[in-house]
Amino acid sequence: MLALSALLELRQWRKAAAANADIAELLGGHDIAPERLAAASPQVLLARAVYFVRHERYGDALELLNLLETRGDGAFRADVYYNQGNLQLAQALDRVEKSEMDQARVFAELAKEAYRRALSLAPGHWDAKYNLEVAMRLMPEMDRVSPADDEAPAAESKRLWTGLPGLPRGLP
Repeated sequence: MLALSALLELRQWRKAAAANADIAELLGGHDIAPERLAAASPQVLLARAVYFVRHERYGDALELLNLLETRGDGAFRADVYYNQGNLQLAQALDRVEKSEMDQARVFAELAKEAYRRALSLAPGHWDAKYNLEVAMRLMPEMDRVSPADDEAPAAESKRLWTGLPGLPRGLP
């Protein structure tokens, strides 16, 4: 019985070592062989999504992150949503730089939704909170401050945030 337990522990150790090697290879800037992906852990697949983002393969990264939404525990899924939000926020910022505000708004809304999902699974995820704040400053949510039907239109002008979308760039 003890030998069986030792064999199972050795097998788990080898799987963890292989996963760590794959993650190190991905974070080092090298993709891993496709045959190793079939048995890859969710953590390795998340590292591959980060690899795709670093190499500006956003479509591949988003597809892989969408696949990972249902895998792992709550903390892992929160990390998946956080990375989805980062991908969407980066694209929103890129669109703001190009003055494509309509597209930037779509990406910012997707980023905010991903960060909210991450925070629903891990309320203490500080990075998700911070990036949600950045996304909200990028594109304010005007629909959340619309007045109730019984309020006067004059009250509406006092409640709306009057800032322009975008990030401050410093002095003119």
